[in-house]
Amino acid sequence: MPVQLTTALRVVGTSLFALAVLGGILAAYVTGYQFIHTEKHYLSFGLYGAILGLHLLIQSLFAFLEHRRMRRAGRTLKLPSPLRRSVALCIAAYQEDPDYLRKCLRSAQRIAFPDLKVVLVVDGNRQEDAYMLDIFHEVLGGTEQAGFFVWRSNFHEAGEGETEASLQEGMDRVRDVVRASTFSCIMQKWGGKREVMYTAFKALGDVDYIQVCDSDTVLDPACTIEMLRVLEEDPQVGGVGGDVQSPGEEGMAVEDDQVSVAEAWSFHQCNISREQ
Repeated sequence: MPVQLTTALRVVGTSLFALAVLGGILAAYVTGYQFIHTEKHYLSFGLYGAILGLHLLIQSLFAFLEHRRMRRAGRTLKLPSPLRRSVALCIAAYQEDPDYLRKCLRSAQRIAFPDLKVVLVVDGNRQEDAYMLDIFHEVLGGTEQAGFFVWRSNFHEAGEGETEASLQEGMDRVRDVVRASTFSCIMQKWGGKREVMYTAFKALGDVDYIQVCDSDTVLDPACTIEMLRVLEEDPQVGGVGGDVQSPGEEGMAVEDDQVSVAEAWSFHQCNISREQ
């Protein structure tokens, strides 16, 4: 059966089911029919509650079936050759808690994806921001694969004492460091998160996929591959969000290794998208 026809049938079926449930709920609410109740109606169970319970049960069943289908598809899907797919992880940092930042960088180091490029952009270049560069050196530095640059400016605002020539030189240096290093850290003039992301994207140049997260997120080692599976399976999907858990006992957001939706709801988000 053609994919378009299958999709259309699923949309129609889902719409009819939603209308049937809505009609049943309204009818049950209006009639107020009750199956059982206590003498003074302190506790009761009626048609309205039965329909809501059935709706929840059906939703859970279909969620389970969809989850199982994607698990099976993920096992059979072959990822493209790493030589033909490049992925960069961009981490945005602003006055981050040192412990959180260490855990984030260590988790990035453990991601099981070949030739993953990690770019940490610090939103601030003052003395009080230098500890984040020190943590970068502590966790990811110390090898020829690591590089860093402290920039007086950013791509949209020149720093104090910056000339047009030195500004262009700084832009070129940022690009060189990011493109030549597996792990890179750029400290730049404060400009907000949008400016941080702009610097990372601008410096990376030509990559197939870009993954982003904040500096207080702990990433599962399989997160990149799992999200890439979804993107590779369906060329119409342009971006995927991870299944991000709320802070646990250690106060950290944890990236789960199962991805089943195009967007996840969280105040800590980790996404991967196609580079245009």
